[in-house]
Amino acid sequence: MSTEMLISLLTFGGTLLLVVTGLLNFSVFLRQLRAAREQLETARRQLESARQQPEIQLVQRAMDETSDHLRILVDRPYLRPYFYDNKRWNEEDKASGDEVKAFAELLLNNFASAIIHSAAFPQYPVRSVEQTIRFHLRNSPALRDFLMEGFERFQLAGLALLCLKNETKEETEQDLHDLIKTSSNDERERSRRAGLLRHLQSADKADPIELAKYSLEAAQGVAQPVSD
Repeated sequence: MSTEMLISLLTFGGTLLLVVTGLLNFSVFLRQLRAAREQLETARRQLESARQQPEIQLVQRAMDETSDHLRILVDRPYLRPYFYDNKRWNEEDKASGDEVKAFAELLLNNFASAIIHSAAFPQYPVRSVEQTIRFHLRNSPALRDFLMEGFERFQLAGLALLCLKNETKEETEQDLHDLIKTSSNDERERSRRAGLLRHLQSADKADPIELAKYSLEAAQGVAQPVSD
């Protein structure tokens, strides 16, 4: 084989080797590019999930707060009429007065928590919560009595609960007048109730969540008091 032929073969072989090496490098580059794209897509999905997680948790909390009592009713169905059918408790009933009061307390605490979350977080599914609370308050003497008797326990959600309890703004104002009278021995609580009444009277309409926001801001020292 002549020298020229050998040089030609070596040149061709070297060129072919370079082409193969280039193709292999390009294949590796493509795999790395696909892997990078997959990592970016995974990161994007994780970021989107992280953004949605608080909203999902709020929706789940709303469901829990407005349906947690159903598990108790499965074991104690005789309590249901006191909270769904406007039945007032009597001494001869199967349920004890303490049972009815304890269940009323549980419901109102859950409802108050739901209202506070509605006021604090725009993502909270507020309207379905409002409807649930409104239904129970208007169909349960036990809930209405517990709210009026223990109004001081609902510092942030009490005014909103009163609003959901009543059909009109005037009825809520009357409730506050009655609550002011019953707190005559506690000057601080009487003053707080009077402030709620003034705020309600100055509001264009009795929107439960806006009233809850006012109470939340007042507790944080943000809300402006309404002067006499």
